Amino acid sequence: METKSNQWELPTTRDEYERAGICLIDLPSDVDLLRLQMIQEMGEWVADISPEVGAVQDLPHALVQLAKLDRRKLGKLYKVSRRFPAARQLACHPWLIKLAKSVMGTRLVSCCTFVNVRIDLPEEERFLLPIHQDFPYIQGSLNGVTLWLPLFDTELEQGPPSWIKGSHKWGVLPVREENSPGSGAKSFSIANADEIAERHQFESASVKAGQALLFSTLLVHRSELNTTDRPRLNLQIRFDDALASESIERNYPEGLYLNDSFSASYPEYVQ
Repeated sequence: METKSNQWELPTTRDEYERAGICLIDLPSDVDLLRLQMIQEMGEWVADISPEVGAVQDLPHALVQLAKLDRRKLGKLYKVSRRFPAARQLACHPWLIKLAKSVMGTRLVSCCTFVNVRIDLPEEERFLLPIHQDFPYIQGSLNGVTLWLPLFDTELEQGPPSWIKGSHKWGVLPVREENSPGSGAKSFSIANADEIAERHQFESASVKAGQALLFSTLLVHRSELNTTDRPRLNLQIRFDDALASESIERNYPEGLYLNDSFSASYPEYVQ
């Protein structure tokens, strides 16, 4: 089923979040300053590692140029940028922790050590994620949350994620583990993904710089193609409930990024 193309007005309250599994938030100034710092740090890396790109006045344009000159260097930036100071500060920012506490209804938050920095080039399909939930990858708490934070304005044509409203109430969906070398993002497939795509409407919305999407780790969503001439740049920051019984009972699985297989951590959800 095609993604709904018109702008959906995202919910902004906790009650609406609980119904939809996703909401749009406006970032306070100190959080947004870290977004700008992230842009600066990425630009400095490009200027130092690839001086042939020239002075980085416009990071998206510079990244397109870098990809044309040496696609491998862009891959290196993808890996190192999650370690930049701005990314690490965002991953444990007090305001975001307070927000996560409120949404999850917990007294103590677990900050996921994996900060994913996405660099999606125009018309590039190979790294897009099919229909999925974040939980099998992160293996945090069932009430965990993901913050999708764009570095620049992200219009619908640039392919912000699309989702099925209210799908977080379906619980953890059965998955198959896939052998997908070089693409950890495609390590799983939802067992009935085709049926879901046929029966349910996906929705999406543009997200401005200074805003972010906050959604449940169980929300069913997917990547969309960037059909513009500028890359889509965003960070994905995740928080979990440190007091969740499923995490305590299973000794806090680290998730796919530290090679904890989902079939070992949660075998009941793997076909």
